Amino acid sequence: MSSMEKINDIHVHLGPSSVINQKLLDDDLLKFRENYGINHIGLMTLDVDIDKNNLKIIQLAKKHDFIHGHYWIQKHRIENDVEILKKEIGSGVIGVKFHGVFENLPISAEQYIPILEVLNQKKAVLLVHCGRYKDGHRDSNSSYLHGIDIAEKFPHIKVILAHMGGNDTSVVKKAIQASENIPNISLDTSGISTPYRVEYAVEKIGAKRIIFGSDYPWCSFRGMYYGVEDALIDNNEKDLILRKNFLKIIGH
Repeated sequence: MSSMEKINDIHVHLGPSSVINQKLLDDDLLKFRENYGINHIGLMTLDVDIDKNNLKIIQLAKKHDFIHGHYWIQKHRIENDVEILKKEIGSGVIGVKFHGVFENLPISAEQYIPILEVLNQKKAVLLVHCGRYKDGHRDSNSSYLHGIDIAEKFPHIKVILAHMGGNDTSVVKKAIQASENIPNISLDTSGISTPYRVEYAVEKIGAKRIIFGSDYPWCSFRGMYYGVEDALIDNNEKDLILRKNFLKIIGH
């Protein structure tokens, strides 16, 4: 992770969490970026102070050209979020983050259609938390299957399945197989510390659809980095995952 090879990270969290004690505050961002040799950051809130942190991320994205905001949407304020996204996407905000566990609904629920229509119109990002609950079964609000539904229904949304579709190897393999012929789906590597999962994804869908994400401070940045760096793939493929694919997502 030298300064000559800066990394782009699509999945970084700002603020406190109800689950973990460690937190990244806005004052820490520059130090975090310098310590780990990061260029561009995809920034989103954790699950505490969501409204406050969403606004802070919008401000930070306007202040720093290396910050690209994922706005965390919430079912109790869909109308307000729609208006904010109409205004802010394209001026620092690149799309939204969705977490079905905290929402107690899947992203495919009809409540979110107004949000999805805005994302589709603006060709924006939808980063979906994907869990391994029930082995990724559709009954889970965080199943990768709901992200796939959205990608098929809204072909202009850049759907990113976080944690490569569910972190657990068996779930990741299912998510990759289900995504193979859906070109507007990518997978981020957050939570992936087993290089085999990266190798499998490169073999099945190609390195151009895999994006490095650390899930910091939830996960160890270095642990996530070496999940890619130690994979048995060539350096050009690593360069796509660690750097170039993020730039394509943000239109650079």
